[in-house]
Amino acid sequence: MYLSDNDSAQISDLSSKLKGLTELLLKDCPQGETLSVPHSADLFDTRPASQLLLMTSGSVHLEHQGNEVVQYETGDLLGLSRSLQLPEGKLVANQASFISINRDDLIAHVNASAELQKHWAYYLICLCTYFKQALTQEKRGQFQPSTGFLSFSEGETIIAQGDTADCVYTLLEGTAMATRDGIKVGDVKRDEIFGALAVFTRQARNASVIATSDCSVMAVRKEDFIDLVEHQPQICIGLIEEMADKINQLNQQIAARH
Repeated sequence: MYLSDNDSAQISDLSSKLKGLTELLLKDCPQGETLSVPHSADLFDTRPASQLLLMTSGSVHLEHQGNEVVQYETGDLLGLSRSLQLPEGKLVANQASFISINRDDLIAHVNASAELQKHWAYYLICLCTYFKQALTQEKRGQFQPSTGFLSFSEGETIIAQGDTADCVYTLLEGTAMATRDGIKVGDVKRDEIFGALAVFTRQARNASVIATSDCSVMAVRKEDFIDLVEHQPQICIGLIEEMADKINQLNQQIAARH
């Protein structure tokens, strides 16, 4: 599973651990029928409280107060919170398939092995930690301003490819890398200004910038940055030099492939 917004490195790691633990827990566990759901606005609305669903294909997301919170993937186990009578939002499914798992069969299977009991405890801890980290990321996004001095943790996205260019950034502390279509295309150095090209060309971001360590960044609105350039033209010299350096790096990469 993954968040509807960009995952941090910690959340992605927890998601991978949860998927691996699910495989361990369900190995040799009794399974029920295969289900196909073209669409459901509330997947568990009419299902027995003891029924869990192992997702095998399609699209499912957790919806809370009208917002998409978590997207589920193949291999995710759904319905555990509801099965344990804990509050949960609605699970919305589209063209999805599942394998039915009986909660009581799963618990009996887990309790039959001390090793599985440890995996089960670890699974529950990871699940709680996942949603705790997700809440922390959501709250930080709500209260962090779009301009000024911003903080990013390792793995967080500072600029997303395809987004509207509304700010120009300067890396004050930490390290970051630029990626295009998931492929690394360069590094962002300390004190480097980045994100200006899309502002000047009025195009969408053509690359993402991802923190490779904890970072401090200064963000300036594009209107303020353009006004700054008009009054401080020497800034353009530094930008031109940096852009020329990046073009040279790309040329070298292309030449190395031929």
